[in-house]
Amino acid sequence: MNTVNLVGRLAKDPIARDGSKTKVTELLLVTERPVIRDGRVQKDPETGYTKTDAEFHKITVFNGMGLPLREHKAKGDQLAITGRLHYSHWQDADGNDRYGCEIIAENVEFI
Repeated sequence: MNTVNLVGRLAKDPIARDGSKTKVTELLLVTERPVIRDGRVQKDPETGYTKTDAEFHKITVFNGMGLPLREHKAKGDQLAITGRLHYSHWQDADGNDRYGCEIIAENVEFI
């Protein structure tokens, strides 16, 4: 099963790319996870809050599902995404092999 569930905030405003047949909306979602060392969650000694590491996820939304995102969401807004992992391979202008990973959104919920 290839299923991904993420809850995070938009790292930047949604980007629209409209092709001849398909409308594509690109998102950059940032999620946080606690820093764990030696099996223990690390705390910031000054604030007492849990230390976190940010992770950035490239999300692709196709066709009509992306329209509300374009119109109503901006950097900092929180979303819940359900989708699937998609790996791609291409050659750059210099002929070097490049690889990428993105999440193809199947459901997007405003939080």
